[in-house]
Amino acid sequence: MEAALEEVGLWYLWHNFRANKISLEEAKKLTDEELSALGVNTIGDRVRLKEKLKESGEG
Repeated sequence: MEAALEEVGLWYLWHNFRANKISLEEAKKLTDEELSALGVNTIGDRVRLKEKLKESGEG
């Protein structure tokens, strides 16, 4: 999870995900509203993070 956040420039939100015990697999299931509550506030950031999370499950 930390690496995915770092790759999309949201490294500073890692503590929010950690404090809420959000793993990589759990993050893939989060809604836009839940991501916003974690600090991923812009649509662009949410799109980039969702794409990165999707990529992390492939391969």
